[in-house]
Amino acid sequence: MATRSARGERRSPTPAAAHKRGAVRTLKDALSEGRLVLQYQPIVGARDGSIGCVEALLRWKEPSADGGDLAELVRLAEHSPVIFRLQDWTLREACRAAALWRERGLSGLRVNVNVSARVLPRTRLAGRLRREMRAAGLPSGTLALEITETSAIGDFKEVAGHLDELIAMGAEMWLDDFGTGHSSLEWLSHLPVHGVKIAGTFVKRLPDPRCRAIVTRVVEMARDLGLLVAAEGVETAEQRDFLVERGCDLLQGFLFHASMPADDLPGTLAFQPTLEPAR
Repeated sequence: MATRSARGERRSPTPAAAHKRGAVRTLKDALSEGRLVLQYQPIVGARDGSIGCVEALLRWKEPSADGGDLAELVRLAEHSPVIFRLQDWTLREACRAAALWRERGLSGLRVNVNVSARVLPRTRLAGRLRREMRAAGLPSGTLALEITETSAIGDFKEVAGHLDELIAMGAEMWLDDFGTGHSSLEWLSHLPVHGVKIAGTFVKRLPDPRCRAIVTRVVEMARDLGLLVAAEGVETAEQRDFLVERGCDLLQGFLFHASMPADDLPGTLAFQPTLEPAR
């Protein structure tokens, strides 16, 4: 659709703008038509392999449908109101899954949900989360939030206030993809969080001495600050051994478990009928 300039001239949108509008439309349609689903990937204790939490991951309900790269669609639409709809839907679905698992005996299983830092100053997230947990009959501490897109934070004090409100509800706060941005240390010095999650890009490149040094320093720094450390994208025994040796608390990746539908999780964890949240 053509738009008008300040002088009334008609002009066509740039390819980039058209691409973003297409992403927004695709996500709107996907939400309206029920074409999205959450899958859940267990996160294991680095030392004993115990499972106390899972991460909720956004997926297409029909993987064969050519809806595009979901992560890229979300990135392109992050400034659109559809992101708030998607965030609400994600919280609701994660709470429903947690309630299902409680009915099946997994009463201590925590669910980690990704939340973009971009939405925190523009939504009453604590209130929304409280309503969804109450509707699902969940106790405090059932959900943890992994804060993404932290490079978008402009007012640390405002965001910290939102996180404090969520923490008061019993939610754990994690910084996701730690180390990939230019301001990671600044975020860590300003925001009240319980732990950091080392980006899978570093784990994948662990044979590189520079990445090994970065991961080692991140773990040491987190330890000095009294924070937990998780690592995602673990696919080999060599990566696992290095991360365990360095002192990571939690590990996540295909080496342990792939993501799975909510209904499949109780069977996968049947050997561990009563779980305690990882601390």
